[in-house]
Amino acid sequence: MYRHTSQTGQSTVEYMLLISVIVIAIVAAAYVFIDPFKTGVNQLALDVQGILSTGDLTASGEQ
Repeated sequence: MYRHTSQTGQSTVEYMLLISVIVIAIVAAAYVFIDPFKTGVNQLALDVQGILSTGDLTASGEQ
């Protein structure tokens, strides 16, 4: 006898596992890159502050 089985549940679980792996990868990447991002934003803020206070565009980006 042939028994018809549904693979909908299996496909759903596979998609959820795939989405879980992707979400974990995104969270891990965010955890790794958050400090360099904060540093870059702070440096950008200092550059903008320096440009606005002096009006000198040539000094931006120097450390």
